[in-house]
Amino acid sequence: MKKILTYLVLLISNSLYSQEDLNNLFIKCDRCDNSFLKNEINYVNHVRDQGLADIQLFIYRNRNANNGNRYSLDFIGKNIFSDKKISLSLDTNPKMTRDEVRVSLKKKIELGLLYYLIETDLAEKISISVDTVVNNENSNNSSSDKWKNWVFQSAGEVNFENETSRKESNVRIELEADKVTDKIKLQFDIDFERSNNKYENQDNIFISKSNRKSFGAKSVWSINNKWSAGFNAGASGDTYQNIDYRYYIMPAIEYSFFPYDEFVRREMVINYRIGYGYRNYIEETIYNKFEENVYLHQLAFETRFRQPWGEIYTNLRGKSFLQDPSKNSFSLDSWFSIRVFEGLAIRFGGEIEIIRDQLSLPKGNASIEDLLLEQQEIATDFRSEFRIAIGYTFGSAFNNFLNSRL
Repeated sequence: MKKILTYLVLLISNSLYSQEDLNNLFIKCDRCDNSFLKNEINYVNHVRDQGLADIQLFIYRNRNANNGNRYSLDFIGKNIFSDKKISLSLDTNPKMTRDEVRVSLKKKIELGLLYYLIETDLAEKISISVDTVVNNENSNNSSSDKWKNWVFQSAGEVNFENETSRKESNVRIELEADKVTDKIKLQFDIDFERSNNKYENQDNIFISKSNRKSFGAKSVWSINNKWSAGFNAGASGDTYQNIDYRYYIMPAIEYSFFPYDEFVRREMVINYRIGYGYRNYIEETIYNKFEENVYLHQLAFETRFRQPWGEIYTNLRGKSFLQDPSKNSFSLDSWFSIRVFEGLAIRFGGEIEIIRDQLSLPKGNASIEDLLLEQQEIATDFRSEFRIAIGYTFGSAFNNFLNSRL
């Protein structure tokens, strides 16, 4: 029976249920593709806190003996499901791609959810099928959500390191507010970071200080299943880039070659931004300016494919200043992760950027301290990085025992 169930999939139509009629599920998994799970398991409400859940799912990943992973799934029922618990496990091997792992994990989660959902009104809507077809038109109804889909986050970090000849301190504060639905995406963030470092070498003392602060806002509207429009706006200051303060606003439009609801498996988009900004510099720049108005535009192309054979990602971006098109930059970031054949996987990629738009460089030559301590941006024409990794696994694929001794 167990061998058969591993291939069964829940088929639930929730077209007759609003958000308040669905059960709440909380998933805690630090190394899972949570976007994929939310997209595929859309007949429950995914909640951000375990205290809000009717079903809590904790997924733990451990290395097994064949150098793959064992996923241990602990389901804990709350509210109407109190005292109902179930544990399942999934063993993977290094020959499986990321897509194969996440699909297998999704099937295992659905088997666990069946243990709870057969006791609800959804039981009449549950059938067993090889294919999954889910209607989620009403799953995002937020009429019962007093927060109206808003999520707020805050974080702070303070680091101190001391040695005889070295003292370092760093403070960082982050605040975020997001609202994401299928029709609109609103994001606001505030970020502040300050670093103070002191180095001593015999009679020499080197001091490095840097400050960075920023506020960003983004709004995106869904026009249809392939078009979106929105804008980015913000203000910031950065001593490394010789920016005392600046602000900008950039309207944008984007086209997706595939429907947006397929982004988990395949994505190919092109977007264009154009806007205005103002900059006030800390020191006079190499162009003899303490402040200036800038007008810029940017064209970007991005694609990502997640398939059983591997994953491909490419980002191509170009931008220039409208008042002086010779001040521009182009970048290409791409990587591939491909399973060549059973047991052999290759991952390679790289990034290259042509830079001709460093308007904020301070006048004068950078000191050796600036270079070594990275206190200010240095003039450059390009940046590049290349990487390659090869892995090959062979031997038993069925040695799934766990052993944590010593």
